Amino acid sequence: MDNILWIGSIIGLAAVVQTLAGFGFALVAIALLSLVNLPLDVARPLVLMMALLSSLSLVMGYRKSLDWRAIAPLLLSALAMIPVGLISINYLSEQITLRALGSFIILYVAYDILKTRTKLLASSGQSSHLWAYVFGGLSGFLTGALTIPGPPLAMYANAQSWPAQKMKANVPIILATVQFSTLAGHVYQGNLTADVGKLALYSLPFFVMGMVVSAQLSSRIDEKRFKQIVLILLSFIGFKLFL
Repeated sequence: MDNILWIGSIIGLAAVVQTLAGFGFALVAIALLSLVNLPLDVARPLVLMMALLSSLSLVMGYRKSLDWRAIAPLLLSALAMIPVGLISINYLSEQITLRALGSFIILYVAYDILKTRTKLLASSGQSSHLWAYVFGGLSGFLTGALTIPGPPLAMYANAQSWPAQKMKANVPIILATVQFSTLAGHVYQGNLTADVGKLALYSLPFFVMGMVVSAQLSSRIDEKRFKQIVLILLSFIGFKLFL
């Protein structure tokens, strides 16, 4: 394809964001790939494959900080809602889907800037578990429909005040599980074509380069400043998709 350099560069950038922030691969990749006119039926399985590799690398690096008890309700509800998201693809046009994605990005950026934390989200016990099921289910639905599981998980993790180590351990294991399950759904639906496989192979060197670059940056870049850059980038992407 003529835009393979753009596609590969986007995959590499998404890998950098995922490694430094602990999430965001699919959110960045799907949004930017739509701007280079890659059809969603190709972008979804492509991003899922590359995002799964990114999530697994984080799982291996932070596996000692995993808290299975904390992520169980998130994981179960996410898995339950993946089929609903996959089915919804058949009933939504690409334009509506992209505008929905743009709206979700804008809402997420607004949430992060305003630091909105309700007492229900931040509380412990039964109410916290209830919100875990809600946000886990939303993550699963968005994975099936838009391939973006990260934002609901990040919002919940922020509300629970998980430290960086715990967030980078808990969130990626959920991401890897739902990404693998959704990818299996795409295989079943026949969306994993030869063209998608070729794009994945072409993008792999860019992905590896992004992982190497992020490994170098992680010890040098200020996380707060990087997060601000990511939020600005997401804002532009969100408004571009919505308008």
